[in-house]
Amino acid sequence: MRLLLVEDDEPLAQTIGAALTAQNYVVDTATDGEEGWDYAQAFTYDLILLDVGLPKLDGITLCQQLRQEGYSGPILLLTAKSSSIDKVTGLDAGADDYVVKPCTVQELFARIRALLRRQSVSGAPILEWGGLRLDPSSCECTYRGQLLNPSPKEYSLLELFLRYPRRVLSRSTILEHLWSFEDPPREDTVRAHIKGLRRKLKAVGAEDLIETVYGLGYHLKPISESQASKQQDSEVEVAVSQAWDRFKKPIQERLISLEQVANALSTNTLTEELRQKAEQDAHKLVGSLGMFGFAQGSQLAEEIEHWLEEVGKIAPSPIGDRQILAIGKIQNIPIFKSKLALLHRQLEQPPKSGGDRLVKDLLTVKETPSVDQPGTPLLLAIDDDLELTQRLQVEALNWQIRVKVAADLRETREAIAKQLPDVVLLDLCFANAPRKGLALLEELTQTYPDLPVLVFTAQDEFSDRVAVARLGGRAFLPKPVTAARVLEAVREVWKRTKPIEAKVLAVDDDRLLLKIFQRFLQPYGIELHTLKDPRQFWETLEVTAPDLLILDVEMPHFNGIELCKVVRNDLTWGGLPIIFVTAHRDPQTIDHIYQAGADDYVSKPVTEPELVTRIFNRLERTQLLRNLAETDPLTGLANHSQATKELARYLHQCDLYHQPLCFALLDLDNFKRVNKQYSHEIGDRVLKRLAQILQQYFRSEDIVARWGGEEFAVGMYGLNKHDGVTRLFDVLESVRQEVFPVAGIVPLRITFSAGVAEYPQDGADLQSLYRSADQALERAKATGRNRILPF
Repeated sequence: MRLLLVEDDEPLAQTIGAALTAQNYVVDTATDGEEGWDYAQAFTYDLILLDVGLPKLDGITLCQQLRQEGYSGPILLLTAKSSSIDKVTGLDAGADDYVVKPCTVQELFARIRALLRRQSVSGAPILEWGGLRLDPSSCECTYRGQLLNPSPKEYSLLELFLRYPRRVLSRSTILEHLWSFEDPPREDTVRAHIKGLRRKLKAVGAEDLIETVYGLGYHLKPISESQASKQQDSEVEVAVSQAWDRFKKPIQERLISLEQVANALSTNTLTEELRQKAEQDAHKLVGSLGMFGFAQGSQLAEEIEHWLEEVGKIAPSPIGDRQILAIGKIQNIPIFKSKLALLHRQLEQPPKSGGDRLVKDLLTVKETPSVDQPGTPLLLAIDDDLELTQRLQVEALNWQIRVKVAADLRETREAIAKQLPDVVLLDLCFANAPRKGLALLEELTQTYPDLPVLVFTAQDEFSDRVAVARLGGRAFLPKPVTAARVLEAVREVWKRTKPIEAKVLAVDDDRLLLKIFQRFLQPYGIELHTLKDPRQFWETLEVTAPDLLILDVEMPHFNGIELCKVVRNDLTWGGLPIIFVTAHRDPQTIDHIYQAGADDYVSKPVTEPELVTRIFNRLERTQLLRNLAETDPLTGLANHSQATKELARYLHQCDLYHQPLCFALLDLDNFKRVNKQYSHEIGDRVLKRLAQILQQYFRSEDIVARWGGEEFAVGMYGLNKHDGVTRLFDVLESVRQEVFPVAGIVPLRITFSAGVAEYPQDGADLQSLYRSADQALERAKATGRNRILPF
């Protein structure tokens, strides 16, 4: 569940945010009303927590604006004001509930859970689906008493599914609910966590609990058996003590203004400005002290706040440029000083962990990274040629493609209604309806505009090609054509329809514009990095390694045109696509931009359609050129040249940040025998499958390349060779289980040998590192193959 917390008391906001995060909520934090409004406009929240006394835009007004703009989610107000009038005002403004600070965390979390239950399809306090049971109050998931230990994100995924059990949740919907603005997701993040959760459920027999609805997303499927989990809470007192050590100083600094009031009372110099400042600090102490278990301290702060409010009713007298309060009219000064002294003594005591559990889970549990498999596309082949479709189904086993067949228009509509495919393969000619193919193509492209349709047909007139292009066909294959060629085209078209997963670095000194970029690009799966200070440009460029660069023209210290020239002068980064965003439209500025090496520019004010379209156009063209120049055409992995460049860049990063790099060489065992005994076609199939497995098991930031022939290379930044060997053993185990059926011959199984070296201890540069890994590889081959050895 994704929450927005709008609280100007920074220590309190950080403490609440950290505790909510530890309870598996995703939290964005804003420090004033206007920032809270910006966040609410940009992102989707399951619940919003608002402090009433916010700067710039108070909580009541913000609540009213949110309701006027159509926000229908629950709003929970937080305030130290407890009168009936204050509560009525907040509820009439559109709030769903009202919590008076200080409150126990049990109450705060219980109210949050209650409001979330009202919003969900399943409104029960305990969420259940089949034998699965999840208790949000304890973060416990069980199945017949069995407990599972999910990562925090896996727990949040399961809770989201259980709250909306009959709803299909798209990947973008899951991202919006489970990732915060400060925690942008990485490539294939949703699928990776889905797989991790499925693996843990499957371990106790709960297979297919989370079902993929191809083209749409995921939903829950009723099951007979399942496994559940409990994220155990521990070390409460330690967590509270750590939080108090962190926030004790800023909280105690709020006593300074109260001390200044006491001194001013003694010297008849109390100003209205100082009184207001002290009242604000006392108000913040009411909430923050209560959250740390200082119940008596919170009560004293509230009494001091009320006393200062009464003092504020006295009309000040102007003396010079200050408004001085008449000390003689102020009552109960000794009581104020006595309470202040008691408050000081309270804060000298350790925090109370038993009365308030808000910071209970500040000791966070790190997620175990999970590995995700590339998607397996579903192909719907619409053709009444039974022999051809059978060949497609057999050949598809080697391409990791699932094939369903429809022989006529009725079967086509039934198949699509049951499950939307990822790609459609359409013959234009049917025996009983020779010209219905074009009509069906038009129907498909209009009803499902994002569904790619490939046409393969014996009609190969130019007019037929034009007709297919006009109606939105994505490829045209004239018959006769081999099944392998058809499936190759299917996979290529399917890859082009997948969202581009790219990193973009935006450099602009306008913080608001950078936030706008974030809002524009996040729904498209682009990983955006932003930079306000161009003096840090080169360091940021090397660390983020973006696929595209956005530059502003006018910036302090170094302008965008200068940065563009620096990039174009570098051999490593010279080909990076660069888009300028500028308010200048005069021909001279535009000429300077292009002369510096820009690929495109967007005029301010920036609109989402124009920016997104220009970015994707540039990324698609760059990706196509890179694939031709940097990718091995058989396996789709980086080629030797590209891998060498990437490894050189990583070695430079290792020097800068004193990190290790694990380099591994893999060689398929007895591969020449495979080509000789089974054919080169089978050999190519083996190479492609190994490449797919390597991509599954290594991180997106790892370098996976075909080094040459049957030899592959893997570079793992930040890992030592022992961790690399462990990871490669998992890969080898997966490869051992692969079976390649070959007609008329015993099915083929493969293994590989690998040698692993570590930078810098096994090699001070790439060449020496390669020699070390190669020596370890030769030892692995000499000692029996089918093994992995470190240098």
